[in-house]
Amino acid sequence: MPGLALLFAVAALTVKQDGAELREGCEPGEPVVAKIAAGTAATIRFAMNGCYAVDVVQDGRVLTGFLAGDKLAGLDTWEAARRGAPSVEPSGNAANTAPRPSGGTPQNPVELLAQNRPGEALAAAERMLVTAPKDPQLLAFAGVAAYRNDMAARAAGYLKDSLAIRPDPAVQRLLEQVEREVNADRTGEPLHSTRFLFRYDPAAMPRETARALLGVLEQEFSRISFELGCQPAERLAVIVQTKDAYLRATGAAEWSGGQFDGRIRVALLEVDPAGPNMRRALAHELVHACVAATGNWPAWLHEGLAQKLSGETLSEPRRTAIRAAAQQDGVPKLANLSQTWSRMSAGHAAMAYATSLFAVELYYQHYAAYGIRNLLRNPDQLARVMTELDSRLRE
Repeated sequence: MPGLALLFAVAALTVKQDGAELREGCEPGEPVVAKIAAGTAATIRFAMNGCYAVDVVQDGRVLTGFLAGDKLAGLDTWEAARRGAPSVEPSGNAANTAPRPSGGTPQNPVELLAQNRPGEALAAAERMLVTAPKDPQLLAFAGVAAYRNDMAARAAGYLKDSLAIRPDPAVQRLLEQVEREVNADRTGEPLHSTRFLFRYDPAAMPRETARALLGVLEQEFSRISFELGCQPAERLAVIVQTKDAYLRATGAAEWSGGQFDGRIRVALLEVDPAGPNMRRALAHELVHACVAATGNWPAWLHEGLAQKLSGETLSEPRRTAIRAAAQQDGVPKLANLSQTWSRMSAGHAAMAYATSLFAVELYYQHYAAYGIRNLLRNPDQLARVMTELDSRLRE
């Protein structure tokens, strides 16, 4: 149908090289779905930390998987369109936000989701479903948008409807993730503020403490958004759970205490839910949300900024150890710290986090006049900055 063609054509790119490996996840060791020929059209479903979930057509079949950004041609144009979209002030519950027109034309749902506006993307996709209620790809997209909008039951419904029409391993995996989260969820009635929808486990946290944490979120967001110059387009969902429920819901590594996937998820890591560790954890994930609102950035920059702006520092002995390891090629180049680290071992993760924080500290030291806001507004400068920081790490 014409509407669906418009929906997905806007995000179409092509594969750069013959034999590009379409994988089941972002990590290099994930199973290979297929090897893709150069010039094959790839349609972006969503992007995170330099990794792109895409659909490609090969031998008459639609394949879904993940490609690194360096395997795709046309990303600069796609990212420029994403960054150039007008910002939207949050108003009311994101789930009830209607698509806003631009120049009298409804916004494209794929663009809206790429701009981290899942509420508007869902509303736009649901409007398209009125005229195409049995399109499996559109139903799957609505499921992704609902999931990103923290509406698990609606997401599961759309994903099941899509699978009933056309089986798809990627859609099946997302449905399993949604159902795992629902089974682990013990949160109650959420709290709301101008910027946040806050869900928490009432058995682990009294409502008065939850209200205090909502105030902490507002304070930390004001500080972080001023530093980075960002403004998420919609209200953010924040979910605080016990460590056990968090791990069951996310499937994260044991060392993980927080995640940002369009929503902020944080595990309760101390007896006092309103203590300093929780403030740092919330600030850490708020930085991820803030940086994601400015564009698609590598994991090392996400994690380095999240650590620095949540108050973490490296000791001088730790800096010395990282320099020594870097001089012996024992530390990866920043370009190799570009994707998600969720499946790293605790040891490798510790080194990746420390290296990223050190790199960001060096950025603040040597690029103070240029500023972090300027970098986030000028992604074309990132490659040069990474090269220079790699050299400084090895001095």
